[in-house]
Amino acid sequence: MLLDLDKTLVNVEDHTDYCAALRELETGGFAPRVAGPETYWGKCTKRVMDILLSLEGEAWERANDVVEKYEMQGAASSTPMPYLREFLEAVREVPKAIVTLLSPRPTAYVLERHGVAVDVLVARERGIRPKPHPDPVLKALEKLGVGPSEAVMVGDSEWDEAAASAAGVAFVAVTNGRPRHSFKTIYVAENLRGAATILLHALKIRPVSAV
Repeated sequence: MLLDLDKTLVNVEDHTDYCAALRELETGGFAPRVAGPETYWGKCTKRVMDILLSLEGEAWERANDVVEKYEMQGAASSTPMPYLREFLEAVREVPKAIVTLLSPRPTAYVLERHGVAVDVLVARERGIRPKPHPDPVLKALEKLGVGPSEAVMVGDSEWDEAAASAAGVAFVAVTNGRPRHSFKTIYVAENLRGAATILLHALKIRPVSAV
C-alpha cells in the first residue's frame, strides 16, 4: 500500500509558510514553467510545487533548499489528520510506503513525531520526477517488491491520483470533507476512517501483500 503524507496522514501544509517560501523563490528568479493538476492546496503551495516540478539539476537543488527550510518549520507544528491512529491500526500488518512531495528531512521528522511506521519512504529528491509523474510511485513499488496491479495508493490530492493512474495503481481518494474535487476514482472517502473501510472491504487488502 502506498500512502501520501501531507493532508492524507498528517497536516503539514497548514503549518508551513509556503507564501514566504514563494517570495524567497521569486526573489531568487525562480518561476514555474509547467503546472501540475489543479487541486485544493493554497495558492502559494501550488505555485511552489509547480516551480519545483519545473526544475532539475542544480537549480532544483537551490529551490528545494529554500522550500525545505520552511517545511521543517511546518513539520515541527504538524498535526495528525482525523482518525490517523484508527487508520494505522486497521492497516497495521500491511506493507506500506510513503510517497510524498515533501523533502526527506521534514518527512522523516513528521513520521517520527506522529509515530507513523512504514517500510519504504520515497520523498521529494533530485533525479526523481515528482508527482504527478509516476516515477515516485514506481520507485516505491520497486522497493516494496510488488507490481502496480498488486498495490493501491491513498492520497488527498489530484496530484496523487495522477501519479497513481500513470503508474497503473488503484487509487483511494480522501476528500477531507471538501465538496468539490476532480477525482476520477470510484473509491472516494471523506476521511481516513472511510479510506480504511474501502481498503479492507471494497478492495480487500491483505497483510500478505501490498493490497
